[in-house]
Amino acid sequence: MSNDRLRVPHEYRVATTRVGGLALTILLLSFGALLPIWSDKEFAPSSKAIGSLLVIGFCLLVIVGVARAGTLVTAEGITVRGMVRRRRLPWAEITQFGKAPNPNAHTGRGAPAFLTYAFRADGRKVHLPYVDDKHVLVDREVERLNTLLAERRGDAD
Repeated sequence: MSNDRLRVPHEYRVATTRVGGLALTILLLSFGALLPIWSDKEFAPSSKAIGSLLVIGFCLLVIVGVARAGTLVTAEGITVRGMVRRRRLPWAEITQFGKAPNPNAHTGRGAPAFLTYAFRADGRKVHLPYVDDKHVLVDREVERLNTLLAERRGDAD
């Protein structure tokens, strides 16, 4: 049973190999988008340079955002890092963890069927990135998170 406990700190992230594949795909797509601009004689060289920098900068922003996104479990609570926003949830604000069907699972191949959420005391739910059935065993992780929540909330009382 002790090896089934969640050790803190614990981080749920996308695999590094997937980030590399995503980076390659995005850079190839951006090159394909920029090719018509570079080959067109009507665009001034400065316009081509500015357009190229903007497209490549945006692509790098997306790649870095995906690479840094994740869920961090610490002794203080949960930190959810998205592409832009970071949310910290102390254990006292969380009532439970649960899974729910992904409403967008039908939209694309490879989308997770179930997502995990932290349910807050105010009734809102917060999605936990990479705690889904594509990256972990969702039922096991929800159980482990709820066990840790009970322990942490017991420490605070």
